[in-house]
Amino acid sequence: MQVRWNFKLKPNKGHLETMERWLVTLRKHRNYALREREQGYSTNNQDVEAEIVYAFGSYCDIESRIEYGACCPLTCPVLKHGVVPEKLSVAFKKTKEKFDTKTGKLIKPSIVKWDDASGIQKKVTTELRGKSSYFGEIYSAVLQGNLERLDDAYTNFFKHGRGYPSYITRLDSFEYKPGQAKIGLTNKNYATVYLPGIGNVKFHNSRKKEFGSVTDIRSVTVSREATYWFISVIVEIPDLIQELLPFEKVKSVVGIDVGINKLVASSDGSFAINTRPATNKKTARRLAIRQRNIARKVKGSKNRKKAVIKLARTKHKIAANRNGRNWKIANDIVKTADVVVREDLKIKNMVKRARAKHDGKGGYKKNGASAKSGLNKVILDCGWGDIFNKIVWLALKAGKHVIAINPKHTSQECPACGHIDKSNREGEKFLCTNCGHTDHADTKASRTIARKVGLDFPKNKKSLRADCAKVTAVKRTTDGVVSSNHAFGVSGEQLSLFDTTAYHSPDNRITKKYGRTS
Repeated sequence: MQVRWNFKLKPNKGHLETMERWLVTLRKHRNYALREREQGYSTNNQDVEAEIVYAFGSYCDIESRIEYGACCPLTCPVLKHGVVPEKLSVAFKKTKEKFDTKTGKLIKPSIVKWDDASGIQKKVTTELRGKSSYFGEIYSAVLQGNLERLDDAYTNFFKHGRGYPSYITRLDSFEYKPGQAKIGLTNKNYATVYLPGIGNVKFHNSRKKEFGSVTDIRSVTVSREATYWFISVIVEIPDLIQELLPFEKVKSVVGIDVGINKLVASSDGSFAINTRPATNKKTARRLAIRQRNIARKVKGSKNRKKAVIKLARTKHKIAANRNGRNWKIANDIVKTADVVVREDLKIKNMVKRARAKHDGKGGYKKNGASAKSGLNKVILDCGWGDIFNKIVWLALKAGKHVIAINPKHTSQECPACGHIDKSNREGEKFLCTNCGHTDHADTKASRTIARKVGLDFPKNKKSLRADCAKVTAVKRTTDGVVSSNHAFGVSGEQLSLFDTTAYHSPDNRITKKYGRTS
């Protein structure tokens, strides 16, 4: 199976200057090729099957290739996003002959036809390498791959309904094809990669143990994030995916409920704390200062570029922090049981802005848009979808199942009597208005999610030992994950499951409101 591994590069000053020049040239190359295809597409007959119609008095100057009155097929190929080169000799290609595999007879003879836009531009790019030093220093396969990326963008537009390719102001990556970049292991901490046209570059060898199982190294992508450089390597690893465990042999199931205060609540009673990488008070203030500094700088100045780099580095660190936290949480969840059950949340719909409310007088009523905007930021900062994807990948490697269920009423349904009421839950407290059952709301929701599958809970389910037992906090080895009890008392205080006074009393804990006042 092919897997993508990411490593952090340690380039020297010469490598940095070379790669930065490459990215500038590749960006200009892509934008020029896109403009050329746009001109060809807009100046010829877009429907290939339609008959060519000439207007009266229309003509074309062959030397300057300027058309007057109508589109002329002498200089415009009747192809979608076709291009016309300066030398018409590079615009043609010779097709291959086709023979019958059984009889050996010629089925389709070889003909000379007008080449497509990608083929023409690749020939022109090859000529540019001999004329311009900026194109000449770039490895030829990297230049060809730059045009192939543009081909993929056009394919997505015409066949898959994606957006039309746009001009880019910044390009941050280029790719080597399989077999071109060579990786050599040097020691346990660092390794080297040979990038044609750049040289040997060191990188952090964070997968020194896994390299022994690699059978083939495919494409290598060099990318830039802020001022950091990375390589992304596609490797071939056999027997990486394990066979799924049959449901008849499943011994345990764990349900997870994602939230904001508690990022993940498991049905075994454990919680994953939401560290809020981008929306905590300190980091949010730092981001606001970085963005304000950019707005106050003169456009195009060196000081503005420095401010942009500071903001980019801050955002990169936030993303890396969130990514590492999500990997730890996902790994801990997958190790808990044989089946992981989660809610099938529509996160894209959950972060939509508040709908406007008309007051009937030409104005608008208050709709809580400011609070909803703050809530949307916190939801996106949690990275629920990223956690779900990581859980699926780790479960796939371990041969375990991941099941998504309908999230309807999972937080409002009482596990004792089945009563469903919105008022059952108040914050993190769950108190059934019908039977008086009390529980921690997030833990109760996760157990309701696991129960919907019809399988058993893990054997190490955490619960209160007795009615009069003392409740103490238990720390786990994984950072950011704390095992907690269902009650809300202080550690060491004697609590009772049947004392509902604490659940009716107001919550004195510190709460945060999302919006401008937070």
